[in-house]
Parts: sequence; C-alpha cells; structure tokens
Amino acid sequence: MIRSPNTVLRAAAVWLALPVLLVQAGCVRGIPDVGPEDIPRLEQAAAAAPGDLDIRTQLGMAYYRAERHAAARTTLGRAVEEGASSGAAYLFLGLANEALEDWAGAREAYSRYLEVGRFDPLKDELRGRLALIVRNELRQQAQMAIQQEGEISTQPPTPRSVAVLPLRFVGENEELAPLQVALADMMITDLGLVGSVTVLERSRVQSLIEEMALTEAGYADPASGTRAGRLLRAENVIQGVLTTLGREALRIDAAVLDPQAAATRSELTNEGALNGLFDLEKRMVFSVLDALGIQLTPGEREAINENRAENILAFLAYGRGLQALDRGDYAQASAFFQQAVQLDPNFGRAQQQSVQAAQLQAAAQTSPQQITQRAGGELRPPPVSGAGAEAVAGTSAGGDNLLQQTANEIVPTPATQIVTAGSVQEGASQQGSNRNAAQEGQGQEGVAQTATFTIRIRRP
Repeated sequence: MIRSPNTVLRAAAVWLALPVLLVQAGCVRGIPDVGPEDIPRLEQAAAAAPGDLDIRTQLGMAYYRAERHAAARTTLGRAVEEGASSGAAYLFLGLANEALEDWAGAREAYSRYLEVGRFDPLKDELRGRLALIVRNELRQQAQMAIQQEGEISTQPPTPRSVAVLPLRFVGENEELAPLQVALADMMITDLGLVGSVTVLERSRVQSLIEEMALTEAGYADPASGTRAGRLLRAENVIQGVLTTLGREALRIDAAVLDPQAAATRSELTNEGALNGLFDLEKRMVFSVLDALGIQLTPGEREAINENRAENILAFLAYGRGLQALDRGDYAQASAFFQQAVQLDPNFGRAQQQSVQAAQLQAAAQTSPQQITQRAGGELRPPPVSGAGAEAVAGTSAGGDNLLQQTANEIVPTPATQIVTAGSVQEGASQQGSNRNAAQEGQGQEGVAQTATFTIRIRRP
C-alpha cells in the first residue's frame, strides 16, 4: 500500500501529540472505577504487588462498593499513610468513615480531597457535606464528654476561653423570643474579635446543651452553666436572661461563671430601648470584657461597635434562622437567613449563615451513594471483563483505546505495543509504497520507504 507524504506527516503529528493525549485521556481521568466483582482480582494483584498504591486504592474502593466499610477504611487508610494521593483514595476513605460514623476521620479525608481532588463540582458538594459532618462530629464529642464527665471535670480548662450560652427569654411578646439566640450569637462574634480571648463556637456549645437536654430555664441556672463549662473545658461561661420591659424596652441580666471553682465571677445588668438593641448588646459585651480583665485595643473596640445589623426585623429573622438550624430544619433556616439578607443586604453574618444553611440542606438531601455516582471526574470507567491486566497496568478502556485505534490505522504493530506497554520507547516507523502478500499475512510493512521519523514517548 502506497502512503502519501501527507499521510506520513499526519502520522508524525499524531505520534508527537500522543503524550499530551495520554495525559488527557488517562492520567487526568484518575484510576479505574471498580465494583464488588473485582475484589478477588484486586486482592490477588495487591498480594502480588503490595507496593502498588493504585491497586490498593482500587481494592479499598471495591470493598466500599461491597459495603465492607471497615475493610475499606483499613485498606484506604493504610494506602494514604504510605503515600497514595489520588482524589479517589480520599473520597472513598471519607465515605467509608462516614458509613462507620467516624466523623473526625470523614472530615479529615474530605478535607484532603478538597486539596488534591480534580473534580470541582464534587468539591463544591463536599464543602457542604463537611458542614454536616462537623455538626455530627460535635454531637458525638458532646456525647463522649458526658460519658467521660468524671475524667473531663478534672482536666484544666483552655486558657482565656469563653463559652456563651443562649439567653433565657422572659416576656409576653413571643415575636421577640428569637433574640435569645441572636443576641448570644452576636456576643460570640463580638468576643471573637478580641485577640486575647478564645471563644467557643456556637455550634459546639449548642451541641452540648442539646445532649445535656437543658431546658430554656437551664440556660440561666448556675449549676447547669458550671457543668456545661467543665464539659466544654471553658475557663469562663456567660449565661443570662433577656427580659422584655413592656413593648419598647429590654433588660439583660448576665453572669460570668468560673466553672472550675463553681463560682460567679461577676453579675451584670444592662437595659435599654428596643430600638437601641445593638447598643444594649455592645454595653453588655464591654461589661463582660471588663469583668474578665481584658484590655481592648482601639481597633478591637471599633470592630465590636461596627458588628451590628441595620434593623431589628433582619436581626429577628436571623434569630429564627438560628432556631431552625438548631432543629435541623435547614430549608427553613435558609429561608429565614435569606429574609434577613433581603432586609439588610449588609448583614454579613446572615449572608454567611445563608450560604451554610443552603449547603447543609443540599448535603442532608444527598446520600453517599449519590456522591459515588457523581465521582466520575475522579474515576475512569470500570475495566472490561477479563481485562484485569489492563486495569493493573493502569490503561483506560475509554481514552487509551481511542488512541490505540487511531495509532493502528497509521502504524499497526508499534502503536499497539507503545500504548499498551507504556513507559518509554523509541522506534522508527517506515511507510512502504509496495506491500508483499506474504509480508501482509505476517503483519509486516512493505519495503519501499517514503518517510522515516523517530519519536520518544513517555507515558505519564
């Protein structure tokens, strides 16, 4: 068969572009997807090549698909400890830990996926799932703290730490009840602006008081506050009562507790008009800091004063969002936070909570099985039955076969060898102008040479 110089030049162009195409079709698409049916083959391959981290990653994935979650966690955990760094390894390790309710392990694995994973849509989904995982982890920590209360109570507190409990609401106007959580949240964010204070996250405090089954009355009970402080290992606890004075005024009575000594450091009272709600809250925060002996810098004082909403209606909507969040009603929480943002577009805290509530809502509606179905950006299609050697070698049943087909049309035998075997090869490809029938039968090229080129291919 006679081949024109143009054909030969096109052949050279394909071969020269092959390393790039291999990267795009093979390496970028990750390791092959596998299922329970692949376990025997992968166990044999892993035993034969214990240092092959890709094979062990696939084995861990297959264990997970077979709902052998403990085996999946062990296999994938050891693989990543020894250097496996693919997104698939961390994704399926997170899924296995989640199935076993190892929330800390799931959080760590998903966080690593955000660093090494290549599939941005899945990253976005896992960010929301991480928020849900953290809430489960905090709840689990609270349960363990109560179970180990005797031991924890003897441990020293975290230096300069402060826990703020929700305020107990006392009043006839139930429309103002959301202020009990909204004001406590604002106090937390205000205290967090002070560099010399370590403020415990609201979600951590809320998880504990829920496990303690504290009623609203318990929010202001010194014994409950002391116990909560010890379980949280907080050096200080702020608790108090929000009381309505008619329809136009409020009073906050607060106490600063020393949980270790089971004593009250200071009792504070501030009151003011409802339309001056944020000034009232700032006075209370500054009183708390004075009781703790904290000296503020001018910048810290200014930052605290600037942390406020522009209207009370937005702040009330924000408080309702927090209450819905505590109930686990993420859809309603998202709606209330969005309402707060609409009423006050500059309310940064409401904007943050709106995003997180939407993520929590999406994560709560997504099962682990759906996560694996959306992992296509990290995985290649499963190997064809009976093609175990290709899977071990790391070839793709998708992109690489297209390369083989294209290469075979130009230079049949060398192309197949190079694409299948991988690594580094050099070769001269000769295009013949005449073919001999006997040579054809043996798969050999013709004799007459129209062009010769040499290429070097390095498989990624």
